[in-house]
Amino acid sequence: MSKVKKRVRPTKEQWHELNRLLDDVVKIGHTNERNCRCRKCTKLNSYSESIGLLDKQEIDDGRWDRRRLETKHRHEKDAIDIIKLAYQGCNRKEIANKIKRSKDYVSKLAVEFDIEIQKK
Repeated sequence: MSKVKKRVRPTKEQWHELNRLLDDVVKIGHTNERNCRCRKCTKLNSYSESIGLLDKQEIDDGRWDRRRLETKHRHEKDAIDIIKLAYQGCNRKEIANKIKRSKDYVSKLAVEFDIEIQKK
């Protein structure tokens, strides 16, 4: 029978220290930098590892980077479909029905890719 790793609960002081380090990282604007090697990000990573919150294998498996890339490709493909339908004279609701997505999603992609859609 394999041994399951027990979840570690940090103390209140450890949470405060972790939040302080996280605030420092957010202040310098490294919120979406996963593999940043600056001093503050390194300090946050090493502290969270030392109290048992961060497990390297979960971060470095590339799953989230792959997921972000898949989302980007899906948005690009949908944007191409939206452009084709917009040039045919469809409005947002018709486009959403034809590509089987929500009207808000179509609007979001129209803003992101600067697509002009007719209003009827």
